[in-house]
Amino acid sequence: MTFKKLIPCFLLFLTISLFAQETTTKFKFYGYVGNDFFYNSRQNKDMVDGVIQLFPLPADLNASGADKNAVPQAEMLSVNTRLGMDISGAPILGAKSCAKIEADFDGFGTSFYVFRIRQAYMKLNWDKTELLIGQTWHPMFGNVAPTTLSANGGAPFQPFNRSPQVRLKQSLCSTLTLTAALLYEMQYTSLGPTPATGSAGNVYMKNAMLPDMFLGAENKTSHWTNGIGVDYKTISPDTKQISSLSAVAYSQYVNTNFQLKGKVIYGQNLSDQLMIGGYGVSKFAADSATAVSYTNFNNVSTWLNAVYGTKLQVSVLLGLSQNLGTSELLDIKKGGKLTNYGYGFYDANDANNKTQQQMIDRLYRIAPSLTYNLSNLKFGIEYDFTAASYGTVQRDGSVINPYTVSNNRILVSVNYLF
Repeated sequence: MTFKKLIPCFLLFLTISLFAQETTTKFKFYGYVGNDFFYNSRQNKDMVDGVIQLFPLPADLNASGADKNAVPQAEMLSVNTRLGMDISGAPILGAKSCAKIEADFDGFGTSFYVFRIRQAYMKLNWDKTELLIGQTWHPMFGNVAPTTLSANGGAPFQPFNRSPQVRLKQSLCSTLTLTAALLYEMQYTSLGPTPATGSAGNVYMKNAMLPDMFLGAENKTSHWTNGIGVDYKTISPDTKQISSLSAVAYSQYVNTNFQLKGKVIYGQNLSDQLMIGGYGVSKFAADSATAVSYTNFNNVSTWLNAVYGTKLQVSVLLGLSQNLGTSELLDIKKGGKLTNYGYGFYDANDANNKTQQQMIDRLYRIAPSLTYNLSNLKFGIEYDFTAASYGTVQRDGSVINPYTVSNNRILVSVNYLF
């Protein structure tokens, strides 16, 4: 090993030594080595090469009438492996201070999967006030989320997003808190027309200048957690902006061995949360190429999750998502096409071998799982039945001629915890 190669190692050792001399700073490492094997009965919209499965793709028929997406798949991956560190330090401005750094191997790069940031934030806690600055879960994800073996965490029925943010939480009494947050998109981003971003990218919020804004209230007792929240977001797909308003309400009951929890989300353009729907062009310029204005697709999603046990844990997740159409009529581009951006929109061939603009009208899921938990080992199996009703998109955002496709997914997961 050359001297130049030793320099980074020396600097790392020196940094750790300096931190160790600060007795008020404490570090706690945690994480797991994850191994997932899964089988799908058809092709799906997914993330991280199938680790995060969202919904089945529509029927897309070839000239002989065979569905190109009715193809099963199976794979084993170990990229769902996580490493984190909790840090606690000396008081700052009269507040307790802490920080978190968390990463996994779910990022994409020239070597396919790369080490990527999940969470990185600092937090100050006074008696009744908490200030968080950095990247963590979006408040729409919240403190109530499904217990699933799958890494999708209930998406696309449950919001799934981690973003850089400034979040302030204020306690009004022993059980009631208010939360206000300003967020910007980073890894989980809106979809749009810019080819350079591959359709999804944080450029749309960057160009709008305004952050995503959230305001919520939560009441938590020894057994119950209940909350509501609203989210207001503005993006600029090009020179024009579109603003979206979403709302969430949730409830959770927990005792020693039993959990029952659920959430309802009314959403506009929640593609940054990995939820179906998005927005479309409501008016084109005379040249039929430039968008003059956009309109939101409206959607309502809900899920219910029952969990029993600790060492041997049984969980059942029920999810439902319904398209409610657009706020304004969509405009027709020259050539007779609508222009939409978001999850669940596809151009697919029908039985007459003609391409139709299709979208998801309704989506539902039934996903039971069984998990065995030891001190350092978690083993589980999950069956996921997800069905999507597709149809041809109309100008009001509704669909006609709906049909249903479904996916049967079996997931086996083995994790070593530390």
